[in-house]
Amino acid sequence: MKLDEKVLLGTACFFAGAVAGFLIAPIKKGIYCGNNNGNNYGDSSEENENDEDVSVKSEEEAIDEINKVINEVAKEMRKEEK
Repeated sequence: MKLDEKVLLGTACFFAGAVAGFLIAPIKKGIYCGNNNGNNYGDSSEENENDEDVSVKSEEEAIDEINKVINEVAKEMRKEEK
């Protein structure tokens, strides 16, 4: 190989590695699409303690509600088919 070919091959490999590194880098810590600019006013946990409208459901209750809705929709679809 001539010197020019060696330099060209080395440069091409270097830049290919740099491109591959940029593509792989975000995957290491996961991809986060959001805004964390620090505009937080006070502690949000204090606000939630005073709210009476906040209701927390367990996973099982939420899944039960979803299953009920799915069953109702399935029944309606069966009625429409008949």
